[in-house]
Amino acid sequence: MLKITLITFTLLTIFVGCSSKQYFEPKNISGSYNENKKEVPSEIKTFNADGATLKNYKFITFDGVSKNILPSGYKFLNKVDGKILASNKKGNLLIDTKNNIIFFKQNIIAASIRDNLVALVFEDNSFAIYDLENKKFKFKEYSKISFTNNIKIANPIFLDDIVLFPSLNGKLVIANSNTFKLVKTISIDPDNQINNVIYLKVIGNTMVAATSNKILILGNDMFSVKSYSINNVVSDDKYIYISTIEGNLVKLNLSLDELASKKFKFAKFYTLGVGKSLYALESQGYLIKIDKNFKSSIVYNFSFDESSKVIAIENMLYFNNSSIKLK
Repeated sequence: MLKITLITFTLLTIFVGCSSKQYFEPKNISGSYNENKKEVPSEIKTFNADGATLKNYKFITFDGVSKNILPSGYKFLNKVDGKILASNKKGNLLIDTKNNIIFFKQNIIAASIRDNLVALVFEDNSFAIYDLENKKFKFKEYSKISFTNNIKIANPIFLDDIVLFPSLNGKLVIANSNTFKLVKTISIDPDNQINNVIYLKVIGNTMVAATSNKILILGNDMFSVKSYSINNVVSDDKYIYISTIEGNLVKLNLSLDELASKKFKFAKFYTLGVGKSLYALESQGYLIKIDKNFKSSIVYNFSFDESSKVIAIENMLYFNNSSIKLK
């Protein structure tokens, strides 16, 4: 059976931190950040770019913690138009209910749905459009296998008459959802070893895609790629925010012009959340709040278990068995 290693930024930064013995040490700390803390029924088991599966098989989406429970062995992939997509290691895809399971031969690591069409990314880095009504593949494309990937795997996106497939080897595959033909393949980050697409979003008329090493925008006759050592990407309706391995927080516009940046020496960021301000969770137990103009920042103490998985979805931060709304 094909084995693919999933590496989280947490593991990488723990290794770097332990070997170099250099840690983020803020000079001024404004107490603890404990606003609106709520209990979550279980800790996070797995997560991707769009949500997480809890150890009790409830799941987290952009709408919060689910009331429903996935079948044992399944992990949350995506929520599209109210429909839940989940998969297990046997190659089964669950769509919305326990009674609607499609059986495939390969493990599915990312998926999206529109009407009777399901866009799939498989563990072997192949891509497919499957017709639920006719129960057959309408499109399938193969790409080079990638054995080592960042766990923040992005999901495909249906956009007008195309499907955007984020690959595991630094490419974006675009297929027509009417003719079921390959439109083009865009190389974002072909040269690095860990280069799967960790972020894919359409903001207005602009598509934003990122790997751990590059960020790309496409739209309105614009095409631009910039290099950063990226560990997190978030956005609002106008701007893109990234954190880097070097401890930088960066603000970009939708043309990838760098509008502002701020360095936090030796900081290792687990995740980013965005509300009225930008928030960055730092590995030594700090939560950094920075206004969106990057004029001022506040550092709070923030206690969490480093061995547990942490995820921020928009303005919600999930950690241990708790959640906090980021204002």
